[in-house]
Amino acid sequence: MSSSTRLPSEIIFEILTRTSLKTLDACKAVNKEWNDLIFESSFMPQFCARSQNISGYFVQTLLFSKYITEFVSMDGCSGNSTKAPFHLPIDDTVKHRRTYDFDMKIEASTKQGILCCVRSTPSYEYYRYHICKPSTKQWLKLPNPRTRFSTVKVALIVLKSNPLYFKIIRLSSPRTNYHHYRKRGLHYYRCEVFDSESWEWRQGKDLLVPQGLYFDIFNPAVNASGLVYFKLQDDQVMALNYNGEEAFPRFSLPKPPFKYSDQLVEYKGKLGFTCLSPKGIELWVFENGNQVWELKKEVGIETLKGVTKYPKLIGFYNADIAVMKDDNRVIFYKLQDKSFNVVKLYRWQDVQEIFPFRSDLERIDLRMRGANIVSSTRQIYHPSWISLVIVFIFLFGILFSHA
Repeated sequence: MSSSTRLPSEIIFEILTRTSLKTLDACKAVNKEWNDLIFESSFMPQFCARSQNISGYFVQTLLFSKYITEFVSMDGCSGNSTKAPFHLPIDDTVKHRRTYDFDMKIEASTKQGILCCVRSTPSYEYYRYHICKPSTKQWLKLPNPRTRFSTVKVALIVLKSNPLYFKIIRLSSPRTNYHHYRKRGLHYYRCEVFDSESWEWRQGKDLLVPQGLYFDIFNPAVNASGLVYFKLQDDQVMALNYNGEEAFPRFSLPKPPFKYSDQLVEYKGKLGFTCLSPKGIELWVFENGNQVWELKKEVGIETLKGVTKYPKLIGFYNADIAVMKDDNRVIFYKLQDKSFNVVKLYRWQDVQEIFPFRSDLERIDLRMRGANIVSSTRQIYHPSWISLVIVFIFLFGILFSHA
């Protein structure tokens, strides 16, 4: 297209705000101009209002041994208030149990409207992985991984929206270390990958780290540039491909002086690193091609001093809006004019985890047609008292016959 027939950016902006969520993601790859328009601070509220989409965050905390979640967003981005995903769906397929005896915990989120959750009783007598689309109140049980290993990190990747095709990467920690790893001064994490096409978990290669080195529990997995990134406690970053294998050697985070409240984030489709320093907010972007960090933004936060003393950065809503938390509040901070919106949470006093979330309101088939679903029918067996009596009589008979 020649420059004389090129559409004005205002027209392109209007067209993009009326597309579907799936089309919007494809439009980001057309050219840099379209990508920049989509990440403008004014774009998402208009897009959500015109196309009935939802964009925001699920915040989660542990209160009285139960996980509590709430959905927060900027004005105009929560869709129809009667359909907004303020609560996770409750599975009522297990009979003879009170619904409040169960607990639903978000493990991972996507920007395609899908969550990976784990449902359990407080005593963990019942424990089941789920995939769900909360905006349409759809959910589906998944086969369980090896739940006797403690979950450390979970990442959810949507590879195709229609039909839905996704993978789940789960990293877990065993109770004891293998002797041959311990002799080498190493600790290992077990890697399992769930594939919705085969509908089963596959064990991947063990991930080895020096003894005493752990994943940063307060930094969620970041899906960017076709890889999943995890922050380690020694300020190193581990990159995994969608098969759960390390894509390239681990690399260090930027080392700005006096940084605090640091976080891995997704920024315009790339891996980002943000932190607070005496100068304010710093944003670094990792360029995969050059394998280097580049400082992209450095913005003061003087206007926040009258509102909060200890804000913590948790991500970027778009290219111009940083998201922070402070006790029972979530703050959307505009970098251009340094204005901000404060969203107060009503159900608790502290935000422990936050999950980016974006969704439309259309129902989908959570299970790919033609997928092997034999393993999905496996249930956790809870023996009845009659079964226990029969087993006891049988064992007693064997002992009596040998007496």
